[in-house]
Amino acid sequence: MRIAFDGTTLRPGRTGVGYYTEHLLHHLARESSDDLVVVSNREVETAMPLPSRVRVVGGYACPLRLPWMQLVAPRMLAELGADVAHFTNSVVPLASPVPTVVTIHDMSLSLYPQYHPVRRVLLNRPLANLAARRVDAIITVSHSARRDILRLYNLAPERVRVVHEAAAPEFHPIDDRAALGRVRRRYELPDRFILYVGTIEPRKNLPRLLEAFARRRGSGDLPHTLVCVGRYGWRARDVRRAIDRLKLDRAVRFLGYVPFADLPAIYNLADVFVFPSLHEGFGLPVMEAMACGTPVVIGRNSSLVEIAADAAEAVDPLDVEAIGDALVRVTRDRAHCDALRQRGLQRSSAFSWPRAARETLDVYHWVAERAGAAPALEPRPVAAGGLGFDELAAHHAAIERQALWM
Repeated sequence: MRIAFDGTTLRPGRTGVGYYTEHLLHHLARESSDDLVVVSNREVETAMPLPSRVRVVGGYACPLRLPWMQLVAPRMLAELGADVAHFTNSVVPLASPVPTVVTIHDMSLSLYPQYHPVRRVLLNRPLANLAARRVDAIITVSHSARRDILRLYNLAPERVRVVHEAAAPEFHPIDDRAALGRVRRRYELPDRFILYVGTIEPRKNLPRLLEAFARRRGSGDLPHTLVCVGRYGWRARDVRRAIDRLKLDRAVRFLGYVPFADLPAIYNLADVFVFPSLHEGFGLPVMEAMACGTPVVIGRNSSLVEIAADAAEAVDPLDVEAIGDALVRVTRDRAHCDALRQRGLQRSSAFSWPRAARETLDVYHWVAERAGAAPALEPRPVAAGGLGFDELAAHHAAIERQALWM
């Protein structure tokens, strides 16, 4: 079987979806003898070289992802003679000539559009909604996300499959004090700190975390620094304003984007990892922290409780006092902290990328077998009421022009 695999998120400075794509791609190559071809609108970058048998085919004349997806990718898939195509970030070629699988990580664009830039809502949400109804199968990363997809799209349940993510093998407890010391010095990390990892954006609920941290630090309950790792996203200035208002400038450190190789040590050095996000499809940093043996505090919402189970301290993410109480409890109660460490290590070991790759391959084969049982299809037109190629290109261009003024 020939599998076309979406490499458009394999870029420098990868975040959650990019890491998902990279880990899955490497493990698909290890777990399968199928012909695996990466398709992308730009050159791809991976932390480790891809196996020699994995081909990369690029359509570099169209650097914008969404126009490439709709106007170039269908022709590439047809020329490749792919048996199935997998697109890993919610959007697919609506006129795909081959059976298609899409990964939808969460439904926040539909459920919580206020947590996204207007441009993203206008550009991505219509295409994601069309894609969900047209693809042969949807992969999602938690049962929570699957329930949202089934409820919002009213799809046949067998078309939506859960394949959990996992922490990469690099995330584990580190006993090498010299290695930990090098990372501590490289980033000038304090002796005691609370860690957050993720994009700096509204959905991650950082203003409430800062408020909780400020109150407990002011009362003397938290002698820690708050260290935030991640790229600055939409409305990151709101976080800066909160720091100024709370007079936390000397107590909060922003490291920005940190290379993948240094993240395991940073998790290991932290006293506690906190992730009070308001909505997630999976919450990969939570899994990474648990795999490193770092005690975790999470927001009690969406997928996070499903993924962490009893291995994390779960609080109402809207309750500033509850967030502060949890941070104090985990940093001060040694027995509770040790219990969370052990439960986190045990829980994270139940998830693995080899299993994710095998379950994903099962979806590919299911889709290809169903297509083989049906009459041969021409490249599929967009459903009535949708957008054809010309209309889609014009729609995209109009929204791009509008977005420039937002």
